[in-house]
Amino acid sequence: MAHYIAMAGLYGCLPQYCSSHDSLDNAVDDLADMSELGRDRRRALKRDLYLGLNLHRDGNEYIEIQECSCSDPSGHNA
Repeated sequence: MAHYIAMAGLYGCLPQYCSSHDSLDNAVDDLADMSELGRDRRRALKRDLYLGLNLHRDGNEYIEIQECSCSDPSGHNA
C-alpha cells in the first residue's frame, strides 16, 4: 500500500523526525504545521516534496516527503 514518509532534520544526519501518512496532503500538513510554514512555502513543499529551511527560524535544515510502498508503514514512525 502506498504511503508518504514525512521527514525533518539536519543535513548529513538521519532525520530527527519521521512519520508515515496515508496521503500526500496529510504529510504536507504535518510538516507545514510542525515548521509553521506559510502559504508559499507550504505550496513549494507539496510541489517539490522537499524544502530547505533556516535552522534558527524553523528548527530544522530541511523537510522532505517520500512516497513508499513497503508493507509496514508504521515502521517509519520515529
